[in-house]
Amino acid sequence: MTKEKGLKRGERVAKQAAFLVVNLAVAKVIIGVLSGSIVLISDAVHSVSDLVAVFTSWFGLKISQRKPDERFPYGYYKMENLATVVVSILILFAFWEIFTEGVAILSTFSSIKIPLFALGISLVDALVLFFFGKYEVKVGKGINSRSLVAMGEENRAHLFSSLAVFVGILSAQFKVPYLEGVMTIAISLLILKIGLLAGKDSIFALMDISPSKEIEGKVAKAIQSVPGIEEFFDLRLRKAGPFIFGETKVGIRKFVDVKRAHEIVDKVEETVKKKISQIDSFTVHIEPFKTDWQHLVIPVVDKRGLDSRVSERFGRSNYFLFFNLKGKEVKGFYFLENLYKERPVRAGLAAAKLIAEQKSDILVTFELGEISFHALRDHLVDIYQARGKTAKEVINYFIDGNLSQLKKPTKEKN
Repeated sequence: MTKEKGLKRGERVAKQAAFLVVNLAVAKVIIGVLSGSIVLISDAVHSVSDLVAVFTSWFGLKISQRKPDERFPYGYYKMENLATVVVSILILFAFWEIFTEGVAILSTFSSIKIPLFALGISLVDALVLFFFGKYEVKVGKGINSRSLVAMGEENRAHLFSSLAVFVGILSAQFKVPYLEGVMTIAISLLILKIGLLAGKDSIFALMDISPSKEIEGKVAKAIQSVPGIEEFFDLRLRKAGPFIFGETKVGIRKFVDVKRAHEIVDKVEETVKKKISQIDSFTVHIEPFKTDWQHLVIPVVDKRGLDSRVSERFGRSNYFLFFNLKGKEVKGFYFLENLYKERPVRAGLAAAKLIAEQKSDILVTFELGEISFHALRDHLVDIYQARGKTAKEVINYFIDGNLSQLKKPTKEKN
């Protein structure tokens, strides 16, 4: 679902919520007045404040759909957060009104004239708003709308508040002391919790709070999945309404040309936005990758450690010698047999894939065909022209900076 469709869906759900709340509030006011139930009238006042909150949520989602412009280049998404703050204030106002009313009626009894109607509307209110609230929360989480989630959570809470109304009406009918007031206060405390949580989340979002650690982990995993990214750092994410904006710095090896580096960056942005749908914009800054460690490979004829003879041919060599180099010191090596040397065609391509799988940074070889060359460069393996007869001599030439980097294949075919 695109962000535009998501916001429109949220706006549509807010309209539906307004329709339900209006009708239920009117019904509760009428029956509350006719029956004389203070707890039912208090719940109707709560519903009226809900209506204002629903309108505010709808307005925020409506404005959030505006396209970015010269004055607001990042869009209007934070209007949804601002709307949620207003919603939370209205919810807190409803808490105070209902709380004070509950305290006032602790020692009094309401005279219920039409108890069955009062009890019936409280049950209808509970069931309708509970199930619609679940729907609102589902849609709100789907489009990452905090205001819609807040409204849905409060509507789901109507199951408990309306049951409290139900008990309050029964207590008034049968003259049970204190119970109506206690139920009214219980409703208010439930509303207080919802208002505080909604307000906290939205204020934090307006202050550019980072999303959850779970989302940060998903972004990190997406970045690391892109070939050519050696490291990333300074990852920053911030919430803006239903969406997330982010940026990071990535380390790419110096030999990668500008065009290829931008292709890698574009791939990072594409991958991150694909795997984390609520990210609207993700900016990647390129930094040269710096490390003391290098992973080199040399095609060799035999297995005699660093005294192994360098093979004249890449794809048809008997073995590949891999070794780790830290600064100017060899920190270990190992051999892999070239299982593709007898392959009639594309032996060099198969060998190139083997080297790529080993996460090698640098290949030093006497010769390399066109297909193998491009396959290795696609995996960001740097390639140098070999000098010397043994692996040790090649390594020394490399450490001293006496090897030339291959800019093109040494021959047309592998």
